[in-house]
Amino acid sequence: MLEVPEGGSLGAFARYPGKVKDTQLQMLLRGQNLVGYRHYADDVVEVFVEKAAENGIDIFRIFDALNDIRNMESSIRAVKKHGKIVEAAVCYTISPVHSPEYFVELGERLVEMGADIICIKDMAGLLSPYAAEELIGRMTERLRVPVHLHTHETSGMGTATYLKAVESGVRILDTAVSPFASGTSQPPTETIVAALKGTEYDTGLDLKLLEEIAHYFRKVRKKYKEYESEFNTVNPSVLVWQIPGGMISNLANQLKEQNALDRMNEVLREVPNVRRDFGYPPLVTPTSQIVGTQATLNVLTGERYRVVTNETRNYLKGLYGRPPGTVDEELRRKILGDEDVVDVRPADLLEPELEKSTKELGDRARSIEDVLSYTLFPAVFLEFLDYKEHPHEEEIPEEEAEEEVPHIRYAPSEFHMTVHGDTYHVKVSGVSPRASGRRTYFLKIDGIVEEVIIEPLVEVLPTEIGEIVAVEDKRKLGRPRPKGPGDVVTLVPGTVVKVNVNVGDVVEKGDVLLIVEAMKMENEIRAPVRGMVKEVFVNPGDNVQPDETLVSIEVSE
Repeated sequence: MLEVPEGGSLGAFARYPGKVKDTQLQMLLRGQNLVGYRHYADDVVEVFVEKAAENGIDIFRIFDALNDIRNMESSIRAVKKHGKIVEAAVCYTISPVHSPEYFVELGERLVEMGADIICIKDMAGLLSPYAAEELIGRMTERLRVPVHLHTHETSGMGTATYLKAVESGVRILDTAVSPFASGTSQPPTETIVAALKGTEYDTGLDLKLLEEIAHYFRKVRKKYKEYESEFNTVNPSVLVWQIPGGMISNLANQLKEQNALDRMNEVLREVPNVRRDFGYPPLVTPTSQIVGTQATLNVLTGERYRVVTNETRNYLKGLYGRPPGTVDEELRRKILGDEDVVDVRPADLLEPELEKSTKELGDRARSIEDVLSYTLFPAVFLEFLDYKEHPHEEEIPEEEAEEEVPHIRYAPSEFHMTVHGDTYHVKVSGVSPRASGRRTYFLKIDGIVEEVIIEPLVEVLPTEIGEIVAVEDKRKLGRPRPKGPGDVVTLVPGTVVKVNVNVGDVVEKGDVLLIVEAMKMENEIRAPVRGMVKEVFVNPGDNVQPDETLVSIEVSE
């Protein structure tokens, strides 16, 4: 993050004491979503901000995916209460309903709410140099606080946009050290520093020291090369489909999981169509995931909106806030029927959550941070607690440890693995107990510990007399293929999150039987017919495929 001088300083924003004494720490906060994918009650927002501030966060960059400032009220109020810096962000996008004046007025309203800094958050790198000149010129003229610009190089315009922004009065720029810069990342720090050197905007940073930093991180990046997305380079097509870099990586991973990476271009073409149907939301978490996943489902199922996620349903119902433009009413009626659309601040509909979470955790909660973690991510936190509370069943040695962990009983435990011509030394360093049919393995790959989640179908175990026994999970392997109208299936591969029925239950056509998570979104699996549940073949945590029967229903006349 570069601060650009302009005759004064940001000295009014003095550093606050924290764990890191000489550097302000900043976090990104999704307004009422905090760091999750849904809205949380106001009591959760208040305590989360309190603990984040107490544990060292100085600057809170707060945004809402729809630019609905009602969803930013609670977090802004909480940050001000605890004496920290509010950097309120406006999510930049291009559409028939977004104009420079729209963003300037939004900035003015956020300053009135208490913003100390206004950030233009250009997630997809859409802001052109001359559009930046106009927008930032208007903002610096009408706002009494510093303006901060965040953009990406996805379109290839980032560096040029930054130079125009600086000339127009921007005070802070987001950059990345060169080994991690450009493409879908930010413009390079060294490039911007060099471009401004010797001018009235000189940052004062030492290029030689920056090169030392870059040299170190060039070596670090090589270790993670295999995890990089192939969609992380400059691609001016983003100006058409407006998808941020992080969303592109998510889409690529989602399609890879569905064995459909070759259909990426179809999904990219569908994204603007879904966005138009939804009233032109900016594509940033969580709306980028909602729109991207829905576009993927539209492509993979061969029919638009044949399958909709819970998040799509909630978005159209108004539970994420007010869309910037007009939602396609025919689509809304198709998905919601006669359900009312919410027009109040969504969080006003939520009951306080922390007291309930505290009761549910009981003695397992050792601190308010535990309660917050459980409230935000219940399944993940409970699994984490299981690991903490049963340390004898899981051991993660220090990276320098050389001895084999004695409790590892799954073969092989150490081996060389060659993939696409590259060879890796792999050593199993630890394994968790089963959780919902899955295990977490800790693999040391060329000396670096990686966490891998596996759903075993066959495990090899030694017996007391030294024999080796292969144990199959027959339930996983034995799901029947769908044959009749009462055989319930998922249209896309995913993981079962919740099972709502038991054998013997009578269900009506359209009842929600299961929740299956696919591509980070939850999908309701509904009864295709009326009848009685004959058999349930899945449990929460199971991975499921479209060619498997998940629930069998005996059809009633």
